[in-house]
Amino acid sequence: MNHPHQNIWWTWSESLRHLLYGGFVFFMPFTQALTFNIGFPLKFSELFLIMLGGLYIILHRRVRLPGMLTFLLSMLFIAITISLVVNLSWDYPYLLRGYATRFGYTGDSLAKYVYFIIALLSLFISVDIFLTDRRGYVSIWVYGSMAAAVYAWYLTAFSALRLPVYLLPGMENPPQTIDGTIIRCGTFLEGNIMGLYLVLSAAMAFYIKKVRIGIFLLATVITTFSTLSILACFLFILIYLQHVLFKRKYMIWALGGLIVLGISFYFFSDSPLYKKYVTDKLFASTDTRGPVAASAVSKIDRLYTFRSAYAAGWNNPIWGVGMSNFSRHYDRYLPPVSDSSMHVFMQKKDAKVIPNNIYVEVFTEAGIPAFLLYLALLASLLYYARTDRSRSLTAGLFCMLLCFLAYPSFIMIYLWSFMALPVADYITSKSKECPSS
Repeated sequence: MNHPHQNIWWTWSESLRHLLYGGFVFFMPFTQALTFNIGFPLKFSELFLIMLGGLYIILHRRVRLPGMLTFLLSMLFIAITISLVVNLSWDYPYLLRGYATRFGYTGDSLAKYVYFIIALLSLFISVDIFLTDRRGYVSIWVYGSMAAAVYAWYLTAFSALRLPVYLLPGMENPPQTIDGTIIRCGTFLEGNIMGLYLVLSAAMAFYIKKVRIGIFLLATVITTFSTLSILACFLFILIYLQHVLFKRKYMIWALGGLIVLGISFYFFSDSPLYKKYVTDKLFASTDTRGPVAASAVSKIDRLYTFRSAYAAGWNNPIWGVGMSNFSRHYDRYLPPVSDSSMHVFMQKKDAKVIPNNIYVEVFTEAGIPAFLLYLALLASLLYYARTDRSRSLTAGLFCMLLCFLAYPSFIMIYLWSFMALPVADYITSKSKECPSS
């Protein structure tokens, strides 16, 4: 027989657990806005998550995950941990690059490792919570994304009209802009991060059949001016609506939509924005033997940084160069640049350089074993998402894989929290098939 105090404690702890998780997902998009600088931006969502982690430890609460996922996460954690330990004491036979750091080179490496653990924690707790009430907490996530999206439209519209804007506490001043004018980052540090968050949030809105909110969130991606995120919106629509678009009774609507998109694209292709953020990004020449055109700087920068990161990883194939350490090896593996001004630009003096590609980031920093495990983890998520009849989770995952080609880091918490949804959906569907288990 349960003691009355035990029942009260259980009820109180359950209420606290759900309250903290609701706050966590609602404030998740506010990673720059509504933060407080204490050497790093202190976020409400992270505070709620850490409190949740402590509560789970106090309650000795276990989280059930599919066996395959448990194995992959365990092996990935071990591989990254070994990579960290090895590189903390490894002496390289060349001079490592210096740059400004937040906590020192070792401190930055340890800080990123801690964030990786927090990201894993968000996955475990999100799976557990989604198994309890998926629709309720996905709704809270969506409402938080709506608040961030409305604010993003405000920033973009007012800055485009040269009107004064109110920046929420914690935001950099000035925030990331297009041509120094139009604010594109929303509540995040960068437009690319905001763009993928909106796409995944739209997937969650479609998952709970809040279609109009999903459409609004996809439309808000425009405010980020993120090329891959905008492409991801079209990819999402194609995957999500494939079972509708190609049915005869809907073909007229599909053709009408394509005509509208074609006309819009025709007029947009003549604009300076299209030339700068589509044509130049994708098709500008990367030849540095002669003077480099200003329009090609961005593409050359991304390409040469990619080559440097790939070379660093290939020359350190087992354990990589360590968490957050690529910038120290950047100069060593940077391909030669003939154009003098471009050469100076690519040196990035006193700046921390990142691969800006998640696949290369994991390969370079943690080595081939961790890279293969991470790919297997992403593949397993697509396997779990097959139980989602709405197709929105599968579409969201494919969009995520696309955006990872130009994304700053794999430890962003909202990515791991989103990964929990197809896992929870899979566990629930299997429980219905085998109720005795």
